[in-house]
Amino acid sequence: MLLSLQGITHQVHTGVGVVFPDASQPGKRLIKSFSETTYVTFASLEEAEMLAYIKTGEPFDKAGGYGIQGPAGAFVSSLTGCYFNVMGFPVHKFANIVSDMIKDGTIKL
Repeated sequence: MLLSLQGITHQVHTGVGVVFPDASQPGKRLIKSFSETTYVTFASLEEAEMLAYIKTGEPFDKAGGYGIQGPAGAFVSSLTGCYFNVMGFPVHKFANIVSDMIKDGTIKL
């Protein structure tokens, strides 16, 4: 996987679905879904760098074969979009959507 990512830009997509109780209609639910895309560019990597990273064991439980929040963050030469999306959950977009739903009265606290 690391071989295919090195020296190129790839996209990380996350889809989120949230279900809220509908306060205006008891027994009903509000469903909100959205997606987020982040563009990540890896530097060209030396074989020794890739082997050292593989030896950490970190890439084996990661969807894209790397964890940006760990040692592989050093491989990222640029990122456009949400860092947290690459980690697994687009926190900023989620917070904005929930905030907007509270402000417009769609959900009540």
